[in-house]
Parts: sequence; structure tokens; C-alpha cells
Amino acid sequence: MNDLQQQYNQGNTEQVPFGAVQHNLADILPTASEVGNLWTSYMAESMSVCFLKYYVAKSKDPDIHAVLQRAVDVSTQRVSTMQAIYNSIQHPIPEAYGERDVDINAKQLFSESFTLKYTRLMHKFILINYSKSLAASSRSDFRSYYSGALDTSQEVHQKATEVLIAKGLLLKAPSIVTPDRVDFVHNKDYLGNILGLGNQRPLNAMEIGNLVTVMETKELLKALNLGYGQVVKSEKVKRFISQAKQTADQQLKKLGSYLEDEDLPQPTISSNLVTQSTESPHSDKLITAHVTVAIATIVAEYGLSAPYTARKDLASTFAKLSAEVLVLAKDGAELMIESGWLEKIPETANRKELMN
Repeated sequence: MNDLQQQYNQGNTEQVPFGAVQHNLADILPTASEVGNLWTSYMAESMSVCFLKYYVAKSKDPDIHAVLQRAVDVSTQRVSTMQAIYNSIQHPIPEAYGERDVDINAKQLFSESFTLKYTRLMHKFILINYSKSLAASSRSDFRSYYSGALDTSQEVHQKATEVLIAKGLLLKAPSIVTPDRVDFVHNKDYLGNILGLGNQRPLNAMEIGNLVTVMETKELLKALNLGYGQVVKSEKVKRFISQAKQTADQQLKKLGSYLEDEDLPQPTISSNLVTQSTESPHSDKLITAHVTVAIATIVAEYGLSAPYTARKDLASTFAKLSAEVLVLAKDGAELMIESGWLEKIPETANRKELMN
């Protein structure tokens, strides 16, 4: 039993500084932000358990296995903790994903290096999303959950990084020449133009880093789609995944052209990440949901990169590619609705309907 669950058993008392007035959590309604973030967290963690159970079952490398096992233990505990929170606020627990969505006996679909890289990527996004969720939370139980989750996700991310480095598998951004002095921007030509015409300045360190980060994410998701495209049963899902892969290929080519123009190496990931298996380890429902969510993370990557991109042509490219990805994510959501797979996010009461 973890600290948060013990808190519920002891009366759900709000933890406050000495001398302050205590509150009973039962008297504090969760905010819309807290409910929404809890719902997305629960869906994501239940999904992670399905992936990680399969990854662990197929893992043979002791170093990689240790990281994957820690990751599945962490996600399993988080699901249990969130269920306790749901019960405490008397809120229905989402159906989400579970044993029916994973087959650990299916043949190995992804290499162990992929499962480690992808686990590291997932915890990178958990760190981003849970930081936002923590900042939006006021109840102590929600804050305790996200604070603890940030600690354990940082642990998993760091362990995965260390193993990747030790095995020579960590993809790194290119280095640049160290400047010999501090300099300032002297004119607006520094920003360039949207069309990328004329004598554009070289990419700066932030822009190079952002390009490589987005490309690494897209490369991993392309490998994910390649594998899932081999095993899904539904032809509609197969076409959706194929379109996602084609979009990734096109966007990687465009993003890579910026590095190529600067004679910088492009991030590439081995094509040996996917086996020849045609046995699906996951339900079509889980695969479609995960591919759709993964596509949405690309939008987040572009959004995180845009504020630190000064060159207008690159900023314009990020905006254009983000719009393309949003259309693809919408296609995934529509496919899930058509298939009866899209679970509703909790919403406010429909007052117009109630009045009628």
C-alpha cells in the first residue's frame, strides 16, 4: 500500500502546513482540470501496462529487462493509485485498457533496443504531461500522485538513458563549433523569411536540437507503425497506419533537408527494430488508440519547438507539418468512433438538453 492509499484509509485529510486549517478531502470537489488530467493519465497508464507486459515477456537482455520491469511496476502501481482516487471522489473508473488488449504469448514484434528506446520516449512525454497536470492540481491527493509519478518517470528515463549509452544505442544531436565570443543580433535579417529564400543564417543550437528531437520521435513512431501495420486485423486500421507511416516519411524528408543544408548528420534509427512477425500482441482497439495518441504527441513536439525557433521558414514548416498531423489524428479519432472504441472524456452537464 502506498502513501496516497494510506491517506484515503486514514480519512482523506488534506495535508497542510503546521498552524493552518485542515480540510477533509471529501469536502473538496475536484476541478474540471483535475478530472480531465486524471482521465487522460489513467488511459495512458493502462495502455502502458499493456505494452510493457508484452515487452517484459519478450525481453532477454538483463539490463534492458530490468528497466522494462521497473517501468511496468511503476505503471501498474499508478493505475492502482488512480483507481483509489476515483473511488475517493465517487467517480466512475474508465474502462480504458487491460488484459483483453494484450497477448504476451504473441511472437516478438519489436527488437529489445526498440522497446527500451520507446519506453524512454514514453516517459519523456509523461514528464512533460505530468508537470502540466501537477501545476493544474489543487487537491493534495492529485498533487501527491503527480509529484510521485514525476520522480519515478525521471528514474525510468534516466535508467533507460544510461543503458542506451552503455550499449551505444543512444541517438544524440550533432555538435556545433564552440563560439569564441558572445555576440548579439544586429538586424532583422536574423529572422530570415517564411519562404526560406535568399541568404538564410545558419541554424542555431536550439533549432538544431528541436529538429533532431522531433525527427527522433518520428523515427520511433514510424517503426511502431511499421510493426503494427504487419499485425492489425482490420483493413481500415491497416490503411490508417499506412497513411501515418507515409506522412512520417514525408515529414522526415522535409525536416532532414534543414540539417542537410547545414551539412549536419540526420538522426536515423536502424531498420532492424521490427521483426517479421504477423502475430498481433495487442487488440486493434489498443493499437488504433495508441497510434492516434502517438500522432498527437508529434503536435506537442512541434508546439514545444515553435517558441524557440527564430527562423521564419523553419517556424512556418513546423506549423504546416503540425496541421498535417492534426488531420491525421482526427482521422484516427473518427476511426475509433466508427468502431465504437472512443471512450468519452468526462464532460459538463448539457444544460440546454436538461432545460428541454
